[in-house]
Amino acid sequence: MLRSPEGEGAALARQILSAVDEMTPSRRVAAGEVIGQALAGSDHVPDLKTQVVGELWLRDLELTAWRVLHADRRRDDPDGRQAFLAAWTST
Repeated sequence: MLRSPEGEGAALARQILSAVDEMTPSRRVAAGEVIGQALAGSDHVPDLKTQVVGELWLRDLELTAWRVLHADRRRDDPDGRQAFLAAWTST
């Protein structure tokens, strides 16, 4: 999804959102724990519970996928797309 602001990645974003949407609450907790454990070895992760880190990572993934789909919708509106990209990169 790294090239998504350039109009690529919408299909991957849809797949990610679909997979996350199909997770039951217990599976989401389990996924957060596994992701958090994998990230725990990083020097860039704050001293939080692994499940919290994993849940934050999942939320960020979802938000990024939503932004990608929104940017893809604006493909036919170059001015709107530029405004969206400027707002996205300013945060």
